[in-house]
Amino acid sequence: MGRPAFQRFLTSRHIPAGRAAAVTGVRWGGDFAAWDDLLAAGRDTAPQIRPGGAYAVDPAAGPSALAALFAVAVVPETVLLWASPAGLGITGRRIAPALHELPEGAVPFGAEQRPLWGVCTSGSSGTPKVAVGHADEWEQIALHAEAAMYADAFPEGPPEALATCLPLGFSAAFFMCVLPALYLKRDLVIHPPYDWSPLYELARERRVLALGVPALAAAACLSAPPDADLSRVALYLGGGHLSAPRVELIRRHFTGAHLSNLYGTAETGAIALDHDPGHNEHVGRPVPGKTVWLTGTDERGIGTVAVAGPGCCRRTWRPGGTPSAPADHVTGTDYGRFDSDGNLCLEGRVDGAEKLAGVLVRPREIERHILALDGVSDVRVTVETAPNGLEHLAATVVGAVGPDTVRAHCADLPEQHRPSRIRCTSEQEAASVYSSHGKL
Repeated sequence: MGRPAFQRFLTSRHIPAGRAAAVTGVRWGGDFAAWDDLLAAGRDTAPQIRPGGAYAVDPAAGPSALAALFAVAVVPETVLLWASPAGLGITGRRIAPALHELPEGAVPFGAEQRPLWGVCTSGSSGTPKVAVGHADEWEQIALHAEAAMYADAFPEGPPEALATCLPLGFSAAFFMCVLPALYLKRDLVIHPPYDWSPLYELARERRVLALGVPALAAAACLSAPPDADLSRVALYLGGGHLSAPRVELIRRHFTGAHLSNLYGTAETGAIALDHDPGHNEHVGRPVPGKTVWLTGTDERGIGTVAVAGPGCCRRTWRPGGTPSAPADHVTGTDYGRFDSDGNLCLEGRVDGAEKLAGVLVRPREIERHILALDGVSDVRVTVETAPNGLEHLAATVVGAVGPDTVRAHCADLPEQHRPSRIRCTSEQEAASVYSSHGKL
């Protein structure tokens, strides 16, 4: 994306009627910056950007990260990685707040296919994996989110503001909040995971699209003020599944909020939406405008999830390695199948099998079994190694159950698939078992 696309951003053709004169921008903690001021700051920095160069923008750096984004985006033939240099494992030269120039040759993309964006996948460990997309798709992604994902939740009109407690380095936060707010000139509010009061204040008078994950929403709703009216809020939660106890908890405390389960990955963008979650059977129907199918299906109809459409990356890359070849679709990280109503049912991760005492086990299948137990809100099963070197299955369970109940429920599983170490915690005490990103 070069100068013409960002000139279009300055026009009012996407601004809702009656809002053309409103000053919209980004509220990040105690700071506010208007979109036009951020663009002006980016243009002031743009002379320091070298056409054809590669740059990293630290998405955790506050509003200055968005000014840095503009600085790179208005210069043609640049590579913009939406990640800190430290997160990429690359030493960059800081040229402005949140903006780092990467050494020549550090990013191996040819001049004829200069991408504008690359985001680290949330599950990256060790050397990060970066999902890389085409330079001219940002506006299409923003408009697709508005038309295909938000319209059903806002019958009275599109959201007037977007809010998230997720780090903006998450691809979901970038694609579903930052880009629609930018191109459609909506207010964008970034609030801490532990303080949802900015959302409550917005919801008093405005329609708000709020993006989060189940664990953070469950923790926040326990401290929500009893008079908080969230009937103007559509709360989209990503994480693969939303259990019935968690849906009940959130709906009880977030009065009136429209609750949806969102499924997707950094590589594919949003894939499926379920506007009536809590059954733990599927993740909804494919998002309109996205083509979703299965490859390598077996006799049960289970195969690898494949996706094409807005928000899909074109290649993946680990710094120091060779990028994957450009593709017209993305093969996801999950196995899935379609039910008779066209809903996508997840059947474990492609990379989810592990060896335990010579036996192949699939932790995701064990998790699904435990999630079927009444009172369980969330679960994570892992293979752990004891100090004596022996391996065993461990389960961390969130909900209103105890270890003995979980152990008895797992008696139906083959012996090698029964967790031997089970840790249970209530929703009220669950903060200690989640990461800052809301992952078990």
